[in-house]
Amino acid sequence: MPRHVRAMRSYRRARAVALVLVGVVALGGGFVGFTVLRWRSNVTTLPSVASLVAPPSTPPGAPPVVGRSVDADDPMPGSALNLLLLATDDRSGENAALAGADPGGGSDTALIAHISADRSRVELVSLPRDSRAQIPACHLDREPDGPMSQPRTAKFNAAFATGWATGDPALAALCTISTVQTMTGLTIHGYAIVDMVGFVGMVDAVGGVRVCVPEPLRDTRYTGLDLSAGWHDLQGVPALQYVRARHVDGGDGTDPARIERQHRFLGALVRKVLSSEVLSSPLAMGRFLDAATSSLMVSEELADPGTMLGLAWSLRGLDATDLTFMTVPWAYADGGRYVAWTSDADEVWARLLADMPLAGGAPGGNPSAVGTPAAGGADGGPAGGAAGDGTAGDGTAGDGTGGAPPVGGAVLRTAEDPEAALCG
Repeated sequence: MPRHVRAMRSYRRARAVALVLVGVVALGGGFVGFTVLRWRSNVTTLPSVASLVAPPSTPPGAPPVVGRSVDADDPMPGSALNLLLLATDDRSGENAALAGADPGGGSDTALIAHISADRSRVELVSLPRDSRAQIPACHLDREPDGPMSQPRTAKFNAAFATGWATGDPALAALCTISTVQTMTGLTIHGYAIVDMVGFVGMVDAVGGVRVCVPEPLRDTRYTGLDLSAGWHDLQGVPALQYVRARHVDGGDGTDPARIERQHRFLGALVRKVLSSEVLSSPLAMGRFLDAATSSLMVSEELADPGTMLGLAWSLRGLDATDLTFMTVPWAYADGGRYVAWTSDADEVWARLLADMPLAGGAPGGNPSAVGTPAAGGADGGPAGGAAGDGTAGDGTAGDGTGGAPPVGGAVLRTAEDPEAALCG
């Protein structure tokens, strides 16, 4: 293969991986100028994390993170990166046409994206919105000495709502980051927010995502989702319904129950973007780039197109098998009103702090410390910790409702699809 063709494909893969990570959105390939132009003109820049969020204290004895030398344009060469990716259920403007008008707003989905120091893998950890959270005092305006909210214990998505109530999405993200750093000890280096319009645009731009539904999925309470068992090619509103539905018939109505479904869909989207069908098509990649950036809000750390291209190039060797999804190990608490993180969650944060893979041996030498079932709910209820995503070789996804119950901290890579066989 001619060298310029290999280089073009590397650029395409690099930028695709980077934007998929930034809000499960993606950077493209042989169109360097087009990408920079779209990134600069389409995204909305929000304040940096450092402007209003203090870094967490380093745990005693925490090992240094050392990685191989990476591209000089990488924003943090040789260091691990943690990004917070947020999807909102904002229902104003164009979003109202998708899910109905509502004056409120919050974080419907929150994931920590850990990019390893050697840029060889990415782990995405979902934080259930119903998690019992210690929300610290948060800024209510952009002045360092301005008014602050009161610290409190509440559901995790209340952190986003605290800032959102000010009318400033940046304050919503920064309050969420303060909460994440307080609860995990991780340092968040940047953030991105995508709304429902942006999500639908990305899915439609790649021609939809194929999902396996082992059992019928119906939600007559909120989203209107109604899918028969079998394979479905989802675009537009049905795709949004699929990832948002909580109150499906036969389900428990909780957020962790739908997170596995979200992981499978997002994994399939990643696989589709990295497939030759999209990656090798300038037209398809251009549509995806436009959709991915037009509804995206990113922190100042990620707003510079040169920085993003540098990070993208350092990730050029990644493919779908190098992305891992999981949900923080959890158990029901207070009669199911809250989700409580179990002690296994500490092992997850220890691994990320040490820049160790979530699948494999533990920092303390116990290879089964992560990935084992939680002992049970804090009040005697069932344990959880929904597994991550899997995609089949053709970019399809399996749904999480037809298999075994989720187990605490289960980890799956995006190349795996244990349920695709259930749809034939």
